[in-house]
Amino acid sequence: MKRQTLSANFNNDRDISSNDGFTLIELLISLVLFMVVTGSIFGLMQVARRVRSEAVENTSLNKTVRLALNLLGRDAYNAGYGYPLKNTVVSPDNRISTLLGIPNDIDTTRDTVPPIIAGNNITLNTFNSTANVKTDQVTFLYKDSSFNVIDGVSTPISINAATTPSTGIDQIVPVSGGNSGCKVNDLYLITGNTGATLGLVTALSGSDNIQFADGDLLHLNLTGSTGPLRSITVPANIMKVRMVTYFVTADGTLTRREYGNVLPAVAYVDEPLVFDVEDFQVKYVMDNGTINDNPLAGPDGVAGTADDTPSNLAAVRQVTFTVKAKSGDKDPTGKPFEVSMTSTFSTRNLGYDAN
Repeated sequence: MKRQTLSANFNNDRDISSNDGFTLIELLISLVLFMVVTGSIFGLMQVARRVRSEAVENTSLNKTVRLALNLLGRDAYNAGYGYPLKNTVVSPDNRISTLLGIPNDIDTTRDTVPPIIAGNNITLNTFNSTANVKTDQVTFLYKDSSFNVIDGVSTPISINAATTPSTGIDQIVPVSGGNSGCKVNDLYLITGNTGATLGLVTALSGSDNIQFADGDLLHLNLTGSTGPLRSITVPANIMKVRMVTYFVTADGTLTRREYGNVLPAVAYVDEPLVFDVEDFQVKYVMDNGTINDNPLAGPDGVAGTADDTPSNLAAVRQVTFTVKAKSGDKDPTGKPFEVSMTSTFSTRNLGYDAN
């Protein structure tokens, strides 16, 4: 009986030992290891997410600025195409400078309108963290190749000399073909053997009259015997032109503005290109290799003074644009994403007179 009891107790002890689980220490070690591995994976995921977010943000900002520079380059490339280069295009005194918001000249004579119009340090940019920073602007003029296309080529329309049928209105009549190819608010270059001028169409009368009245949306027209349109003698022609300005608004938006040439008639149409622009600077490479902030300004470097030389603007051979922008999103250090790009473009049409 005694031997049987001992044997039974031995078997019970072996069964209890075989059913033992993890000890508390083993559970704690497993938990710590699990937390370490999980934390490492989460950390890697956060890093990857941040890197991806930064890459996406920088890519988007870079792409936007690059697109704006491409548009700037296209218009710089077109500047002067089909447009007189020797500053024979005249405008009533200070009409263009007032329209563009650049300094007026000091005389009271007619102004010349070159194919590139510089504006140095024009707009105070409150978006820039540095106080009193002003951005540049630039304007390009060139032929509108969609006007009066004949055999695939945009062709000027021959016109008779302008007349003044009533006070405040000048009108011109095409030699043939009537006014069917013209529209109200078209911006025209009117060229004759005594020079050229710009005019904005205010009305079409009958089938062949094109009218230019005072008080147009761009305030370019000045009618009557003392106006520039009446001073142009035949043979003469008209050609639709495009006038485009790039500038930065006070709140930091790089904008492309095109004047006239739209219906319903408005003075201009703005196309926002880049938001949150800190700075926009333009420099001009001249035909003699020098670099200038504003070729018009003359030796003293100040626009609106006696030594201004508008003819210098026809001697621009390259234009360099610098756009500095930042994103509303911030990097891990709390700073906004920033990009600064500089591109230089040729003004090939200014090297020869396309007319």
